[in-house]
Amino acid sequence: MPSNSPNFSSDLRLHNLDTARWLAALAVVLVHCAAHPLVRTTEYGTPAWQWANLYDAAARWCVPIFVMISGALLLDPSRQRPFREFYLRRAARLILPLIFWSLFYLGWSRLMHLWQGDPLRLADWLNKLWSGAPYYHLWYLYMIPGLYFFTPFLARSLRGMNPRQQGFATVGILALAMLDSLHSHLTGNTQRGFFMSWFLPYLGYFLAGRLIYNRQWRIPAPAALLTGGIVLTTLGTWGLSDSTTLRLYFYDSFSLGVIPMALGTFQLLLRNTLLPRLPALAGVAFGIYLLHPVYLDILRTSGLYHPESGTYWVIPVVTLLVFALSAISTWGLRNLQVGRLVT
Repeated sequence: MPSNSPNFSSDLRLHNLDTARWLAALAVVLVHCAAHPLVRTTEYGTPAWQWANLYDAAARWCVPIFVMISGALLLDPSRQRPFREFYLRRAARLILPLIFWSLFYLGWSRLMHLWQGDPLRLADWLNKLWSGAPYYHLWYLYMIPGLYFFTPFLARSLRGMNPRQQGFATVGILALAMLDSLHSHLTGNTQRGFFMSWFLPYLGYFLAGRLIYNRQWRIPAPAALLTGGIVLTTLGTWGLSDSTTLRLYFYDSFSLGVIPMALGTFQLLLRNTLLPRLPALAGVAFGIYLLHPVYLDILRTSGLYHPESGTYWVIPVVTLLVFALSAISTWGLRNLQVGRLVT
């Protein structure tokens, strides 16, 4: 029976999606701030590396949470629209940001390479575009259109299934994604392939977001899943890596640790009664995601960010600084008509 407690009220769950938005954006910034000492494999095993590994592992639920938020809302039967209206609205919100930020970060890449004395060739620019990642974080903008394209079909398919069938479909997709991730890393074939197919494994999270949000799924012991996922991801990455190679399997969104961690985190966030909603901050989460590499690059390239110091507070402090600067910049952009269109 559905619970009638405040923790499960419809209004609270909807409000908690705002909390999930800004918290997921903060977690993305943490992941990218933690990445710098990790990629320096000569630092393997040092305090700096260990702290970075822990912080990175603890935030790996961030992208799945964004996808589950989208699934929770877009697969809501009460929000369904005619195909034409749905696609026009989604396209208006996605195409301009994709074009603008792709061009912006191609220019930013050139500037960063010039700053470091390594000019970017035209062939490199074209390869970045063709690979669907003009900058390391923009892959998300190239993945999400696939989910949006299939949303009306998924919504109609869900209406034709009973709850048991919906659950089997979601578990099946997540299981296949987990096996595909494991196979890719075991065989060393970790290339993502053509970007228009990147959305396929995320269908599992997309569906799970809706099932958890409408209380059809109740993830058992979500706090234990979050904690266990962090421990497994931290120890797994440490155990597989060495001073010559950072092995990324446990950081994958579909690893044995991240899937239960992400599902448990989403359940916890929907039950949340402690963290604030902060709707104004949630409203700029997309812009924070898009902008934060600029400030992180400036801090790193100018020598102001030294995560290799090993001090446990360096990465969190820089994360909060980059997050705040990105939020303020997004607020500023959204005061401009053009800025609102791309953030």
